[in-house]
This record gives sequence, structure tokens and C-alpha cells, in this order.
Amino acid sequence: MVQASFVALGLVAGGYLVGRGDGIEAAKAAEVRRAAKAAKVVAKVEKGGVEISADVAGELAAAQGRIAALTAQLKEKVPAYVTAEADRRCVVPDGYVRLRDAAGAGLSVVPPAAGGSVDADTGLVLSDLAANDLVNAAAFNACVAEVKAWRGWYPRQAALGLGR
Repeated sequence: MVQASFVALGLVAGGYLVGRGDGIEAAKAAEVRRAAKAAKVVAKVEKGGVEISADVAGELAAAQGRIAALTAQLKEKVPAYVTAEADRRCVVPDGYVRLRDAAGAGLSVVPPAAGGSVDADTGLVLSDLAANDLVNAAAFNACVAEVKAWRGWYPRQAALGLGR
């Protein structure tokens, strides 16, 4: 009877070991399948991310090209809208230039004049200021276009990772 118990115990232990081995192999195979599936998802997300970035960069380049072309067209029109007569009549004071420069530099305080009056003539002409304002507006619009483009980029990238 003892011998039969050992045989039964041996069969149970053998069955356990075989079953355990099969379970380990099944777990390993499942892990390989999960890793392969994850690699496919990662590759898809990476490819989609590259495509989205390329799309955004292309859209941004096109927008900046439109801004540059519009600015060039408008600069050509400055003499029609700010005539030589307007240039002759307009005195551009030093105070205005310092105020404008402070705003452009992001300063809250206008630097004091170097011993001069804020009303002193700078010798600048209005048409040059108009052309410069167009360049500044173009730079601003290019920055806005870039911010909008990349703000649109983020949710598109995020959606890739979520499988949307």
C-alpha cells in the first residue's frame, strides 16, 4: 500500500511538473505575443508622429511663406499710402522712438533720453516707420502661426498614443 502511495504521489508530482512546464511555456508565448503587439503599436505611433510633425512643419512653412509674400506686397505699397509729402510734414520725435523701442523690447519703463528732449526730431521719416511696422507685424504673425501650428500638433500626437 505504501508503494502504491508513492506511485500515486509520483504520478501527481509528475503531472504537476508537466502542467507547470506547460504553464510556463504558455506564459512565455503570451509574453512574446504581447511584446510583438506592443512593438507594432509603437511602430504605428512613431510613424504617425513623424507624419503629423511633417504635416505641421509643411503647413507652417506655407503659412510663413504667405506672410512673407503679403509683407513684401504691402511694403511695395508704402509710397502710395505714406507719400513723400507726408514724410516731409511729419516729425518723428525721439520720445516716440524710445517708447516704440521699449515696447518692442518688452520694457515697462521707457529709458530716459541722453540729455535730449522727447520732442527732438530723430530724422526718421514716416514711410520708413511704416515699412518697419510691416516687418514687425510679419514677425508677429509668423510667431502666431507657429504657436497655432504646434498647438494643433500636440492633440494630434496625443491621439496617436490613445489609439484614436
